[in-house]
Amino acid sequence: MPMIDLVLRTAISLELAVLAGLLTLLPRAGLAARLGALFCASVIAFVVTSAPVRLGAIVYPLTALCVAKSALFWLFAKALFRDGFRVRREHAVATVVLVLLGLWHELDFGRDVRAGVGGPFALVGSLAYEGLVLAFVLAAVHEAWRGLATDLVEKRRRFRVGLVAGVAAYLAIVVTVQLSNLALGTHTAPPLVLANLGLMLAAGFAATLSLLQVRRGTWIDVVCGSDVEAAVATASAEEQVLLGTLTQRMGAEALYRREGLTIGALARILGTQEYLLRRVINRHLGYRNFNDFLHSYRIREACTRLRSQAEAGRPVLSIALDLGYNSIGPFNRAFKARLGMTPTEFRREGMPEPASASD
Repeated sequence: MPMIDLVLRTAISLELAVLAGLLTLLPRAGLAARLGALFCASVIAFVVTSAPVRLGAIVYPLTALCVAKSALFWLFAKALFRDGFRVRREHAVATVVLVLLGLWHELDFGRDVRAGVGGPFALVGSLAYEGLVLAFVLAAVHEAWRGLATDLVEKRRRFRVGLVAGVAAYLAIVVTVQLSNLALGTHTAPPLVLANLGLMLAAGFAATLSLLQVRRGTWIDVVCGSDVEAAVATASAEEQVLLGTLTQRMGAEALYRREGLTIGALARILGTQEYLLRRVINRHLGYRNFNDFLHSYRIREACTRLRSQAEAGRPVLSIALDLGYNSIGPFNRAFKARLGMTPTEFRREGMPEPASASD
């Protein structure tokens, strides 16, 4: 192994180990921080297992961790950008499938393909694994972009575009190179390997500097869910006026009932700039997501109407449509997420028992 290759791999491993340790030791470390630490560990495993050295029996657990990196990146993106995200059974199953296929690829048929002796079955298996890795990367990119329009936290909005798009582009390039190697039966050229290691070292260094708070307002506030924008801050005169207008018109005109209402559309209705409205809702009302802001108004009115005797016979779907939902599904999910029960269950619990025939 060339000396520069060894130095780069050692530096990356130490750097990412420090980053993972700091993430897990953060006082407010949540799921996103823990998944970020696991992702760092999986990249370390990749750096070690991809080195041209014999590792012995330790290669098996390291390879399992290595092949999980794209799934861990996907889960990290979900935890980071989706408030209240929890790892569920289907997430674990998808990760296990990737790991099993990855182990099979790295320790069995993938070697034959890279050596140019694998048959059609081995080639198909390798392509299936690389395709699954790319699918996880694309899913992470989708997770970053899907909530960009409704995200009210400005630092998290920038983080969506910066970190996730950058890492996803990097992983996509790696997968493309690997697919090319499989198709041509070649190995990655040494200059590309060194360039890859150099990029990893630079990215890890930047992340570690941010985590150590070398500069203020860094991405770690987003990872820990401690962004200062979510706290109630002292409003400027302009923000105070907009806050009053927003509160008054949302209540008096029931603007939240408009189907498909976006923050851009609401800003136009109020005659203000979108960035200013986003800041007011986030800083002074405490919402991190525009949909949550709308749900707060809609669910509050729904509770009143579901318990109203005047609307006792009205279908839940009709109430949902009146409140701006385009179907019953989103209404049920939003309602249950906040109250722990469906609208129908809420209505049933709040209604008086029907009078018996003997009364």
